[in-house]
Amino acid sequence: MKTHQWYLSTTLLLVSSLARAQDYTLDKLIDKALTSNFSVQSARLDEVRTEAQIAEVRAGARPQVNVTGDYRRYLKIPGQVIPASVFGGPEGTYSAVAFGLPYNLSTSIQATQPLYNQSLLIATKAAKASRTLSALQTQKIKEDVAYNVSATYYNLQTTTQQIAFLRSNLTSTERLIRITDLRRQNQLAQGIDVDRLQLSKTSSQTQIESLLATYNQLLNSLKYLTGTPQTDSLQVRTAIEETIPVAPGSEYTINRTDLQLLDQQKEINGLEQRNVKAGFAPTVAAYGVANSSVYAIGGDNSYVKNLPGYWLGLQLNWNVFDGLARKAKLSQKRIDDQKLDVQLRQTRESISMDITNSRNRFLVEQQNLSTNRGQVTLAEKVYTQTQLQFKEGTVDITDVVQAENSLRDAQNNYLTTLVNLRTAELDWKKATGSLVNR
Repeated sequence: MKTHQWYLSTTLLLVSSLARAQDYTLDKLIDKALTSNFSVQSARLDEVRTEAQIAEVRAGARPQVNVTGDYRRYLKIPGQVIPASVFGGPEGTYSAVAFGLPYNLSTSIQATQPLYNQSLLIATKAAKASRTLSALQTQKIKEDVAYNVSATYYNLQTTTQQIAFLRSNLTSTERLIRITDLRRQNQLAQGIDVDRLQLSKTSSQTQIESLLATYNQLLNSLKYLTGTPQTDSLQVRTAIEETIPVAPGSEYTINRTDLQLLDQQKEINGLEQRNVKAGFAPTVAAYGVANSSVYAIGGDNSYVKNLPGYWLGLQLNWNVFDGLARKAKLSQKRIDDQKLDVQLRQTRESISMDITNSRNRFLVEQQNLSTNRGQVTLAEKVYTQTQLQFKEGTVDITDVVQAENSLRDAQNNYLTTLVNLRTAELDWKKATGSLVNR
């Protein structure tokens, strides 16, 4: 269509370095970011760490085996005071005696198996629930990364096309300068006309330099977001597709990770409350001990004696009163649950607002796009006619500069609206939770 010819012609005028940057599309950039972004990599490591935490909790239900050893060399064997009558002495008197040998070696092996522990069972369930929470947190980070990559990509596209427009206008200005200078030499134009065009040219060149710096900054941001080293090159396809996105419908499915995170946090908080309550119940564990005690003395009358011992037992632990610490913890968990309910209501309202705003913005920008496209076509027509009239001497250079500025404004407005439309679509996907495939 004729209305699109201006876009095709100006795109071809990009600098060669930009023209070669046609490799990475938005979808490819997002795929790269979801694999190599530092935040995504860190989130995946958190998932691995969560698995290790689950294994740690599960280990508490398995048998525990402890080995202890104690070696003592008594320089002086400790004594005890006993009634002298034990050894036939007078009643009411006491004697200090030392029992034992100077060399003592004691070794014990104890195996313990929990039999009944409610807290351990609930902690295992909470650990499994944390696996889902960790996966949801990774998903949320992926969505944020995808959104940031998309927004940066759209800004990069806008900057690239603005450079293309300015270069196209700059070419026209340089052509006018040559024509005006010839007319000045033939005394058909004034020197100030050439100066005005030179000012317009300088202004365009300055804007191009500024936009090139912005382009490099945005490209570096994309490198960072996609996990690409700053020293590496990243070629990006910058041509803007003029296909208009489909307007959001009135029927949609909300699949927001924010809500799922809060639901999972509520589930974990409920398990933590149960765990606190389980602290009121006793725990029972079975254990078995194998012990060996060796007593010895050196010298001419050396003597060594090993006394083994083996026994089984049941151990009951019951914290009957803890100074109301469990009650205070339970109160805190209940307050946390109430806060999560408030956050859920707040998030649902925020989602509803985001959906409404993004849909309304999409419809407005869609209408503006049609209007601004027509403005560009009209501004191009006026600019072309003004250039012809200037060559014929029917208008002065001020009219040409004004027509050029109007064309530049129309082009920028069209680009801004097109990117705003894409951004509105991006916000809609974010609001409904359809940014990243699950």
